[in-house]
Amino acid sequence: LKNVAFQIDFYDNVLIHFDLKGAPPKVHYLIEIFKIARSNGATGILLEWEDTFPWSGILEQNRASEAYTIEEVDKILGAATRLGLTVVPLVQTFGHLEWILKVEKFRRYRENDIYPQVVCLADNEGVDLVKEAIKQVINVHKKYGITYFHIGGDEAFEYGVCEKDVQWFRDNPGSTKEILAAQHLKKIAEYVQSLIPGVRVLAWHDMIKDYPQTLIKETGLSDIIEPVVWDYSETLQQQSDMTWKMLSLSFSTVWGSSAYKGANTPSTQEISLIHYMRNNQAWLSHKKLYGKYFKNFRGLILTGWSRYDHFAVLTELLVSAIPSLVLNLQVARVGPTGYEALIVNETAKALRCSNTITITEPATLTTCVFPGVEVFKIIHGDLPELKTRLKFDLDSNHQLKGWLGRMNIRHNYTQQWYLSALSVMLLPLQRNLLTIEEKMRVAMSRMYSDNTIDEWLYEYFDPTAEKIQRYLDALERLSKIKTYPVRSFEIRRDLRQTAISGGHNATVLRAFHVLKVVAVVVYLLLKICEIEAV
Repeated sequence: LKNVAFQIDFYDNVLIHFDLKGAPPKVHYLIEIFKIARSNGATGILLEWEDTFPWSGILEQNRASEAYTIEEVDKILGAATRLGLTVVPLVQTFGHLEWILKVEKFRRYRENDIYPQVVCLADNEGVDLVKEAIKQVINVHKKYGITYFHIGGDEAFEYGVCEKDVQWFRDNPGSTKEILAAQHLKKIAEYVQSLIPGVRVLAWHDMIKDYPQTLIKETGLSDIIEPVVWDYSETLQQQSDMTWKMLSLSFSTVWGSSAYKGANTPSTQEISLIHYMRNNQAWLSHKKLYGKYFKNFRGLILTGWSRYDHFAVLTELLVSAIPSLVLNLQVARVGPTGYEALIVNETAKALRCSNTITITEPATLTTCVFPGVEVFKIIHGDLPELKTRLKFDLDSNHQLKGWLGRMNIRHNYTQQWYLSALSVMLLPLQRNLLTIEEKMRVAMSRMYSDNTIDEWLYEYFDPTAEKIQRYLDALERLSKIKTYPVRSFEIRRDLRQTAISGGHNATVLRAFHVLKVVAVVVYLLLKICEIEAV
């Protein structure tokens, strides 16, 4: 492999995060991406299995239908190890436990029954489920070596409210939520170390940073956990000099975490290379400025989220993010003194691009040759072009705007003369959409399961296809109508829509007027009583 012996100077470790809870790739494709990552300077991978791990025993029912088998996991881990990649498992142990807590069987272990996100920290049975997940992952990973283990720990939005937590506070007067959480993280970290002596335990920083320094020292978190500071913004806007100084007072070792995908918007599909490049360049600056506060700035984790959480829609597909992955590995390799032109040129070489690429225009990468480029071309070329044409044709069409509007469709009231012209316009658009759908399905099938393909098409393709189909269905129905009612006729508004858009406000307004009337009546009655008393 090209560059496989390259020694990263600026970062000691560069890990690529694979979030497998959304659009998990087929094994052969995942291994191809490992090779690309390694040849471009990655030193390791961070695997977040979530519900795609081959869980057994009490957790078996929480396994996704497209979960990997034990044999497939062995192939994945074996391939990564042979490539010289450090494999770091990630098991969420605080927040983001939706994959466990969403089912009825484990509902009782939630912090708040409404939100299946955080485990009840003082519930030993609930915490034992988390430990079981850790144990199962370690049992499979350990024969390949585990130097680092990530216990998650981010975005625990609500805790300290479940019944057993409340009882814990009664039993421990003067204790705080932060003490409860810190003790939980310590308990989990110690459990990991009991299974893998000498392992270094990583945890996201966003909860830990709010704990008092004295608490971190007293619980021993400073000795047992290496915080991973994550920030996916273009300027690392949440990290200041004070943030780094305060963190360094408690921890001697720290990691940084940028993104190469899944951190733009929850439903973005076209990759923004410039957004992720700016984020990774900002990390270079912060490491250079603030790394000196720590004994060891261990490395950088490039995250690639597939969903914002377990219930969210799919973010950018991994195949769309390959150029971003390579680009930002080049950013990490070249370091803070690197020229952007050099980084882009090295990226183009790695992706085998035949033309000059422009990072502000991802469509320029459609001439490149990398695994899955066919899908990339559709998402960044064919589909946007067709949607642009659709928007222009539909928004500017004289006949459609005048005789196939909401009023015409809902009330069966139109001029037949114009309908045939609309069919001539809409049918080719539909054929183009169906052609793209078939191309996408074939291209995606090389790397994704049918379930992932169906989910992606449903969320990002079907709304456009359904819009065209609704017009065609209306055309077919309206073309059969020969007589029409005399105006004016009843306008049938969608009451559900009215309720959504204005029903609540109207109800509040009516209630306000009623209260005003009642107040006036009461006032008059009181005045009458006063007069009679006199």
